Amino acid sequence: MLSRLNQIRLFDRIPLQLFLTLPFLIEMFIIVGVVGWVSIRNGQRAVNQATSKLRQETTARINSNVSELLTISEKINQLTVRTIQQEALDISDVRILEEVYWRYLNTFQTVKGVGVGNRTGDIMGMFQRVDAGQISYFLEYANAETAGNYVSHRLDDAGEIVDAVVVERQIDARDRPWYIAAVEANGPVWTEVYTSVSEVEGHTLAINLSQPVKDAAGELQGVVSVIVDLGQISQFLESIEFSPSGQIYILEADGDLIGSSDGRNPVRVEGESVQRLSASDSQDPLIRASAQYLQKATDHFTQIDQSRQLDIDLQGERHFLQVTPLRTSSQLNWFIVIVAPESDFLAEINAQRRLTLMFCLMAFLVSAGLSYLTSQWVVSPLNRLNQAVRAIAQGDLHQTVQAEHIDELHDLADSFNQMAWQLQMLFGQLRALNQELTRSESRLKEFLEAVPIGVAVHDAAGRLQYINRAGRSLLPSQRLPSSAHPYSQEPITALSQSVASFADLPILQTLAGATVRTDDVDVVVDGRLINLDIVATPILDEQGSVTFVITAFQDITARKRAERQLIHNALHDTLTGLPNRELLNQRLEHALHLAQQPGADQFALLFLDLDRFKVVNDSLGHLVGDQLLVKIAGVLTAVVRPEDMVARFGGDEYVVLLEAIADPQAAIAVAERILQTLETPLVLNDRAVVITTSIGIILDTKSYQSPSDLLRDADIAMYEAKANGKSRYEIFTPGMRSTAAQRLHLENDLRHGLERGELRLVYQPIVALDTGTLMGCEALMRWRHSSLGEISPADFIPIAEESGLITTLSTWMLRSVCVQLAEWEARFPEQALPKISVNLSAKDIHEALPAALADLLATTGVSPALLTLEITESVLIYRVPETIAVLEALKQLGVSLSIDDFGTGYSSLNYLYRLPVDYLKVDQSFIQRMGQRGRNYRIIETIITLSDQLQLAAIAEGIETAEQLLVLRTLGCELGQGYYFSRPVSAEQVAALLTSGRLILP
Repeated sequence: MLSRLNQIRLFDRIPLQLFLTLPFLIEMFIIVGVVGWVSIRNGQRAVNQATSKLRQETTARINSNVSELLTISEKINQLTVRTIQQEALDISDVRILEEVYWRYLNTFQTVKGVGVGNRTGDIMGMFQRVDAGQISYFLEYANAETAGNYVSHRLDDAGEIVDAVVVERQIDARDRPWYIAAVEANGPVWTEVYTSVSEVEGHTLAINLSQPVKDAAGELQGVVSVIVDLGQISQFLESIEFSPSGQIYILEADGDLIGSSDGRNPVRVEGESVQRLSASDSQDPLIRASAQYLQKATDHFTQIDQSRQLDIDLQGERHFLQVTPLRTSSQLNWFIVIVAPESDFLAEINAQRRLTLMFCLMAFLVSAGLSYLTSQWVVSPLNRLNQAVRAIAQGDLHQTVQAEHIDELHDLADSFNQMAWQLQMLFGQLRALNQELTRSESRLKEFLEAVPIGVAVHDAAGRLQYINRAGRSLLPSQRLPSSAHPYSQEPITALSQSVASFADLPILQTLAGATVRTDDVDVVVDGRLINLDIVATPILDEQGSVTFVITAFQDITARKRAERQLIHNALHDTLTGLPNRELLNQRLEHALHLAQQPGADQFALLFLDLDRFKVVNDSLGHLVGDQLLVKIAGVLTAVVRPEDMVARFGGDEYVVLLEAIADPQAAIAVAERILQTLETPLVLNDRAVVITTSIGIILDTKSYQSPSDLLRDADIAMYEAKANGKSRYEIFTPGMRSTAAQRLHLENDLRHGLERGELRLVYQPIVALDTGTLMGCEALMRWRHSSLGEISPADFIPIAEESGLITTLSTWMLRSVCVQLAEWEARFPEQALPKISVNLSAKDIHEALPAALADLLATTGVSPALLTLEITESVLIYRVPETIAVLEALKQLGVSLSIDDFGTGYSSLNYLYRLPVDYLKVDQSFIQRMGQRGRNYRIIETIITLSDQLQLAAIAEGIETAEQLLVLRTLGCELGQGYYFSRPVSAEQVAALLTSGRLILP
């Protein structure tokens, strides 16, 4: 038996201490494992029994509550029908049930609404709604006396009418789904669950129970209906204390949610669209996973006709699940689902289990400790003897071992001490013989160690014999080979990083008898690449054979690095580290060359220019601008593939070269990713900055012959993107070349148009909305081109802003308005003149503006009170304190200030109350699409309310209809302008109005 054990490798070198303690430890481990297993089995059985009972009780409670909620609706309809039949009520007048429905709403708090429709189409409903904890009642009807309108009364707690709203809308009860369903069913019927939308209560689910009403002859008189707010089910489910992380929900057989305990509304809202939410699409992961499991396991609930309890794995954890049909009505195919993780119920049992295992573990540790101490008492003397033997093997002969109290160990120690004394005598004699040889060799080594360059000596077989201090620092000895092929396994490479052949290495050439000098050897040492300059010389004997090779080498890595850095700097941008224009041209030439080859892959070019980068530079400083350029470089590099190139072309322009793309759509996808990524604000010096870019794309690159043509057309496409609204991309087409030329001509013509007097001003009246009295005018610029005719401001104003001409145009406009006002003051000295509003761009708001305007007012003699300066919200994005200081200085001159296009920019309400402004102008985009109490209506109402709170006058732009005027008057807007009152008119037409004294428009 012992011989067989010796054949097993495990027993060849097992430590004695382990041999003594291991069997006992294995025995204790088995005992602890059995106790833990029994504890786990008993705990699991107890949890299964407890959770089964809890699920059944919870299901019964839910079934009872939901049944009660739905049964109340059935009782209300039965009471209503019985009341109509017993009291012989004539529901041709639907309002006859007002008192009955009022009692129902005050008696049954779970009912949110009741309604009735008769066979002539008249309809009446009574509802209760909760707003901020307050219950409001509403009576709504449409019958013959409302003349085709729909009337809604708000009632107080006593049922008295508080206010009324009349809506011009035709409503026929016979077209309502609940009416149609009751007539078709010829009896009580539940409608489909639908989404209910309320501005007060939000989006929720509801269901109607409808029942036809017939006279004694069986003729249909009408239909009564009860509205059940299913949101109450979610509130009830959320109140049930079942499991810390479990969920309860009710759903239909098609998988749509009725209610759930996760506190979320079981509907999906996408813009103005509201749809029901499927349980398998729920935001709660437990509801979503369990619903998906049930739909697959029960074939969409078709296999569930009674309560079923399941134990399943969800999300990598065991869960208890119960699904039960809701038996309230045969028409409703609803199911109650309860799901909870097993871990919620195992907490206390796990604690007891851990306590049991802890006691077992303590017993195991105590036993292991006693076993260890016993083995240590035996093994320690043997270990000391072993250490002494190892020390002698390493050359330390002065070793003695203390005799132990165990007889066998005492004899072993004595024998060892005698052997050690004999070895000391023998090695002392040998040491004296070696000392003399050592002294002679040390003098030569001292000389070589002092040499500042590396020196190595190899014998004729190529084995390393010596390397000095400088050599060891360059090439650590543990990395140097000592075989006949000393560098065959070493990482020596050429500059191309390819492995050098053994025959090309300096040591091999020198062993053949040649003297070698090279500075083109790269060696990887400790993961670092160093460049070596090597001189290898052979030492020959009398027969001319190589006996030794002396190699001198030094590190020239710094020199090589400097050479590479010079090359890198010549081809890369110093700020961003991206390839510069020179390297980009080289890559483009290479890509164009490859594109001409048969079967070559496509490539695409993206030309980017940051939008409004000059605003960042001017407002936050050039240092922040440089930081932004570096950030953008990082964003672009992260978006593209490693094999693509991102280059800085100059200023705030970047070029992206996409090589080997599968199809043109790949380049478009990159452009869209860039635009999407830049929607996220970039943080610069603790300030969030939103920067966008315009992108020009070249897809058909095979037709190009030179990089300059590629870059030219990509630049044209980029400017086309800027002209079309910025923050977008445009794909180059040949027609864009002519468009770019036209834009350039238009810019040049605009520069000369001002000198030739082609620009003029027109004035759009601003009136008081309550009286129609002319209160002011907005000065607008028009351009009649000498050959092209009238050019829209939408075409030439963006060109002026892009080219910097906008400042010149603003100065001309201010001067022209002041001159015109001075003329009118002289012509109409006794008449109150209208204020003139002048639009200023963001570039016009600077520290020198107040002084320049003061000089202009003094020169023309115009009263500052007649001048209003309009600024857009965009001037408040950057340098807010400086902008406010400029506006306050303008205000001190006596001019009025107005925020133009309010609501479309990015201004912060934190600064709005600090601005010294007089007017807020509501942008015409809100006026044109405000509708009847729609989203834009609410925005306008909010802006007007905000202006009232800040004691500012609100001016509505773009009023074109009497209906818009009526709504704005109702909201309390003071001033307005638009085609409804007057189109922009000339200065002569304004003077004619002042002369006639007819200042009421239209």
